[in-house]
This record gives sequence, structure tokens and C-alpha cells, in this order.
Amino acid sequence: MVERTAHAFQAALMVAHAPAEVAAAFCATRLGDGWRGDFGGGAADLPVHAVVDRARLAS
Repeated sequence: MVERTAHAFQAALMVAHAPAEVAAAFCATRLGDGWRGDFGGGAADLPVHAVVDRARLAS
């Protein structure tokens, strides 16, 4: 319950502040039933380049 609530808050922040495709990727990979706490298991059509570009801006 706590983890799902934290993901919901994170998703709200992503929707408010991140590019739409990055926020959508976060929501698709964290809010669905398929989240297992590991990375790299997302769908093949995720906008990987947009996510990486967003991460580069943060560093």
C-alpha cells in the first residue's frame, strides 16, 4: 500500500513537471500490475531516448 501510494505521488509530479511522453512512460511502468521493482522490464515501445535525455538534464 505504501509503495503504491508513493508511486502515485511520483506519477503526479511527473505529470505536472516532466515531458508528457516521459510521464506517460513512468505511469505505464509503475502504476500497472506488472511493476516488480526491477528496471528494464518495460514494453518495447517506451520512449527510451526521451527518458535518457530527461535524465541527462537532471545531472
